[in-house]
Amino acid sequence: MVGSRLVSGYYSFMFTYKRLCFTAAALAIMCLGCAQSAQLSAPTVAQGESTKAAKPKRGPGLRFGVENPPKKGGAIRIAAYNLLNLFDHVDDPTLDNKWEEEKLRVTQDRANALAKAIHKLDADVLVVEEVESKEALLWFRDTYLKDMDYKFVESLDAGYYRGVEQSVLSRFPLKNARVFLDAKLKSSAPPPPADEDHEPSKDGAIPNDQTKFQRSPLAVDVDCGGGYELTVYAIHHKAGGKAFEDHRAAEAAKIIELIQSDLTKNPARNLVLLGDFNSTPNSDVVKLYKAAGLVNGYDARPEADKAKEKDRALPDAQRDALREKYTTHESGRPIDYIMCSTGFAAEVVPGSFFIMSTLHPGDAYDWKTDAPPAGYASDHYPIAIEFTPKDVEPVKTAPASASPR
Repeated sequence: MVGSRLVSGYYSFMFTYKRLCFTAAALAIMCLGCAQSAQLSAPTVAQGESTKAAKPKRGPGLRFGVENPPKKGGAIRIAAYNLLNLFDHVDDPTLDNKWEEEKLRVTQDRANALAKAIHKLDADVLVVEEVESKEALLWFRDTYLKDMDYKFVESLDAGYYRGVEQSVLSRFPLKNARVFLDAKLKSSAPPPPADEDHEPSKDGAIPNDQTKFQRSPLAVDVDCGGGYELTVYAIHHKAGGKAFEDHRAAEAAKIIELIQSDLTKNPARNLVLLGDFNSTPNSDVVKLYKAAGLVNGYDARPEADKAKEKDRALPDAQRDALREKYTTHESGRPIDYIMCSTGFAAEVVPGSFFIMSTLHPGDAYDWKTDAPPAGYASDHYPIAIEFTPKDVEPVKTAPASASPR
């Protein structure tokens, strides 16, 4: 009887034990499932990514560059500014209407914004890109820049199917303006497919022809007075993403060939390239110019900013502000440059390099679909340096005997 009870108690105990084990196992499985579900629903962070919260979107306002760049006394300021399709309101019968339709004609508000920026920039020699024609630029000068003393203007057809070209506005006489429409580029890469911004023109021209400049540079000599001359190359490299990098590199190689020819004829020649390079600092294009011995105007930024860049302990907010100070396009990239011959670089005023602020349209802005906010000038920001000729006294105004163009 006692044995029977012992056996019965044993089986009862084992039943209860197994039941507890089963319950514990079930609970463990449920907890594991909940943990896996939570892991799957939580956002993943890739290796090396920051766990910092995303930055809030910003609206229209000043963002990149500096607002009021001071001008050094006695120095000459040279600058470049992409004017974002400065088309006048006069129909050009030589252009395909697809590229000179109503939406490309500059509005009153944007013309005022561009003029305000140019007045604040106060450059003595100003290279401008994306100008419809010399006639359009003269209209803009005479309507909005009458008090800027830009007596001298040069602008030549750049061979671009959309009809825009590079130009120069100057307080000093300009001469020997030239473009290079017949220059042949060396490129081994096959042409990339056309996209919505690079479609064939009405006459069948091939926008992606990598044997030609998309927009030929404009070269012009500036007479700064006292026998001092500066050769200026107004640059606007092929636009587009990485698929067009080989085309830009071929353009850069040809431009380097042209300036080396200039310097071979006169090694002491003062020479500068500036404009929209459509290339970031680590691109093949910028590396080519550097390898050719040209000095980046960025090197003439203030010493305080150079020191901050080297400071590894610089707070993230300050590093972001420093990066934005030298951003030239509203997309957040530095793609506009000033490249100097070594002789001319020696005459650049230290600390004079700057990007100038104009209205950023805000993070929500889509240039393909949205109307720009009031006061918007361009998707690029003006870029400038100042120089003081070493061998002659700088001339502040053009000689009275010079004839304007």
